[in-house]
Amino acid sequence: MNNKWLICSCIATGIGILAGAGYLMFSEYSVLSGYQDWVLSSFWSNSLLWTFVVMFLMALVFNVLAFLELERQEDLLNPMAWLNDGKGERSQQQYKYSTDLLLEHLQRDMESLERHDSHYLVRNRHQALLVYIQQDAEAPLTVSLVRSVFQQMLMQNCQRGLIVSCQRINSQVRLFANEAGIELFDHQKLKRYLSNEQSGQLVLI
Repeated sequence: MNNKWLICSCIATGIGILAGAGYLMFSEYSVLSGYQDWVLSSFWSNSLLWTFVVMFLMALVFNVLAFLELERQEDLLNPMAWLNDGKGERSQQQYKYSTDLLLEHLQRDMESLERHDSHYLVRNRHQALLVYIQQDAEAPLTVSLVRSVFQQMLMQNCQRGLIVSCQRINSQVRLFANEAGIELFDHQKLKRYLSNEQSGQLVLI
């Protein structure tokens, strides 16, 4: 991640701290302590106070920008991003092919593969894996969707889960899925997984 927003946030925070400390020292403390010579004029007191408030708000804004850039930096810095805008249909076809290939691997290597809408219950010996394949290739994966898959895992008595999505997965979804014991595959990770033909690892995710 580019550190420019974090650097700006640190600078704004530092200026705000100095302005706040100056206001307290030369306006509030000086009056209470009786050091009248240290008391600043009303103009400078208000300037320090407003500087503190503005720098505090700017630090918040820079922190938000840093978080947003963390999520989308890969797209912003990708020189091919604009060229890929017209390849949505091709990407969806490739995603459909990859998910079909994944199901073939599951059907071949597992004892049973039971389909429940977009959920697939994979059983091998005494282990069970709930697989969810997102059908809408353009829709992002959300925390609510991961939560619904986790609820299905509890209903099917599965300790592990796998969610396959075409879109890139953000950090919040990854954190929630990790806590729920769910492995996440975006399209790129799915293609790498299939190219290595490591389908036997699915039970051990």
